[in-house]
Amino acid sequence: MRAIRNSLSWLLALFLIAVFLHWTVHPWPEPAVGQVIFYDLPGENIVFSSLAEGTGITLFEPTGRVITGALELLAAFMLLIPPFRKTGARFASILFLVLAGIHLSPWVGVELISPVSGESDAGASFYLTVAALTASLLLLYIHPEKR
Repeated sequence: MRAIRNSLSWLLALFLIAVFLHWTVHPWPEPAVGQVIFYDLPGENIVFSSLAEGTGITLFEPTGRVITGALELLAAFMLLIPPFRKTGARFASILFLVLAGIHLSPWVGVELISPVSGESDAGASFYLTVAALTASLLLLYIHPEKR
């Protein structure tokens, strides 16, 4: 039973690390403009520029974006190391819960609409956030305790 829990823990951790890396530094081939935290120019990231516009708080873009990206990379690093995995899963759960709340707020919305092309992502970013939140909560339950 412990081997199964350990394998599932690695699988969930690697999925969450892939999500964090995809959002911060390593986009899938040909990413949409405004989808990658560290590659977007100031004012280009859809989530944070919408949040800055909607709330009127200019610290969201680019300062909040860079801080969020650094926190996501820290969570990915913690998920990679088994003794810190449970703490990383808690941290990831908080990050994903906040991001889901931002998506559900009136400032951003579930569907991200690109200001450049006017195309919608059909809620893909929100659904990935919910899937990652579910995976991080499951990892909290699955990761085996120390002997």
